[in-house]
Amino acid sequence: MSGATINTSAAWVMALLLGAAPTVRSAEPIQLDLGNWAPSTHHLAVNAFEPWKKMVEQKTQGRVKVNVHHGGVLGTSKAALNDVKGGVYQVGLMCTSYYYDTPLFKLTIGELPFAISGSMVGTKVMTEFVDKHAKDVFDKLNIKNMGVFASDPYMLMSAKPIRRIEDLKGMKLRAAGKAWVQIAKDWGAVPTPMQLEEAYTALERGTIDTMQTTPGSAMGFKYYEPAPYVTQLGAPTAVCGVIMNRSFYDKLPADLKKLFDEELNPALLNLITNSYEKVASEAYDKFREIFKAKGKGEVIALSPEERAKFVKPTEPEWTAWVKEANKRGYPGEAMMADFKAILKKNGMAPPF
Repeated sequence: MSGATINTSAAWVMALLLGAAPTVRSAEPIQLDLGNWAPSTHHLAVNAFEPWKKMVEQKTQGRVKVNVHHGGVLGTSKAALNDVKGGVYQVGLMCTSYYYDTPLFKLTIGELPFAISGSMVGTKVMTEFVDKHAKDVFDKLNIKNMGVFASDPYMLMSAKPIRRIEDLKGMKLRAAGKAWVQIAKDWGAVPTPMQLEEAYTALERGTIDTMQTTPGSAMGFKYYEPAPYVTQLGAPTAVCGVIMNRSFYDKLPADLKKLFDEELNPALLNLITNSYEKVASEAYDKFREIFKAKGKGEVIALSPEERAKFVKPTEPEWTAWVKEANKRGYPGEAMMADFKAILKKNGMAPPF
């Protein structure tokens, strides 16, 4: 018995020396880098990206290893589209408001003021709209669409309380993208374009006086520290997408492509929307606790009459979107009609 073992070992060593050793372990896993420009404390990091990493590795039985990079170490929010396209990382989160001048303009219809009332329903609306009018966008940009979603509705955060629309007059308001610039002007504010990650320092230094953001992002980025006054405006929602490097996707084995398309990508979208819904329902109570402990700050609820004063001046932006779509060669009126029909089907009444 021992002699047989020695002979077998000798044969293995000889095969190794000749470069023909038998395979003794499986191939190295496919490395998937996910770039998250938000901090590791952000609710999407905790409730979506980290759980998805475990899910991918489990469902692929270790054939895919997900490396999640938080805090923008691989690139900023504004660079996400180009970074994923260029292969800096394979999966990322893009904000359509940054890409007004690209084919992603079509998706900005979901960011029109006072259109969408929540993340889960907004994601349903945008998924249907994309299927009808914007499937070609991702092919034109040479990226793989893993899912489009809507955030929870935005609120105003400021260093001084905003109780009426008149309080915004002359305030420097962060504008997420080109379409948001005119909305700030409609409200009498001074639009200040800026990406999300820069806002904390800008609030601290007075570069901006106020910003719109989701309750979840406010918690993750701790905007409540320099801006302890929260006005529950409830609009707009940001339309974002999870995207994958096209070359990476194309090189995946057929069974893994199917797994991502049919199970893993939808699962990530569900984790994201569930996270937004959960955090939105809890955030305002947490803000009240924080402000009470600090002895400064307030959650301000607008009366229906006062909120209507924020809504009314933004009507021209709905018309302007249609005009811009037509200018780009898209069927603007038809797209708007379909968008409003999808909103109504999902229980939301378009404001205009």
